[in-house]
Amino acid sequence: MKEIDKIQYLNVSEISEIFHQKITKDEIEKYFAAGKINGIKIENEWHADRETIDYFVKNVILKERTYNVGLHTIDLTNIKLTGRILDIGGGGQAIIGQFKGKQVVAIDPNRNELEEAPDSNELKVIMDAKELKFLDNTFDTVTAFFTFMYIPVEDYKIIFEEIHRVLKKGGNFVIWDVLMPEKGNDKRDIFYIELRVKIFDRTVEAGYGVSWNKEINIDTFTNMAKNIGFETLEKKVDKEIILIRFRKN
Repeated sequence: MKEIDKIQYLNVSEISEIFHQKITKDEIEKYFAAGKINGIKIENEWHADRETIDYFVKNVILKERTYNVGLHTIDLTNIKLTGRILDIGGGGQAIIGQFKGKQVVAIDPNRNELEEAPDSNELKVIMDAKELKFLDNTFDTVTAFFTFMYIPVEDYKIIFEEIHRVLKKGGNFVIWDVLMPEKGNDKRDIFYIELRVKIFDRTVEAGYGVSWNKEINIDTFTNMAKNIGFETLEKKVDKEIILIRFRKN
């Protein structure tokens, strides 16, 4: 990152990281060369500021490459999350951290995601959910707020097993995620959902985009959980949004 006249400019690698490397550095370079990102060259390397990147996302990525299921609203105000909470993938918008503050231990394998997250008094830890560093029976609640859409399906089992291990007996595992259809022959390669999340008297707006390379439905989670030993307490589908609450018996 370079700063010129108090404006911060990101290089190609940093821009690719914003998209979780789902848009490669080579693709970013091509967008610059085609004039689809209005960048500048610093030390012979393409750079762009945040405003330019936001414009590129809205006017190029969302139009050309994205299957966008539109804006959905979630109200967390009356959602019950008790005790010490482990939030899987708690970087980025840090919705659960904003909701429950110092009750939350937010983990994410990406340092940047945690550093850029709003500070809501939660504890932020760089950690991969496939190998949780906590003792057995540590947490009263585990949450995953639109996290599994970013995770390869083949990793779900080990993550569910790790969550089951660190969750106390009787503890809840709560998932919010998205119904993602099979891609088929659709040429678009990015799946995107916009959220408006109500947290008490505040509203947080967020967007979640991921490579469209898998199918997700409610059975994806409930079948996995049953095999590992969770009981399903609640499951809801509202348009494209999944909400499931499991309990460790």
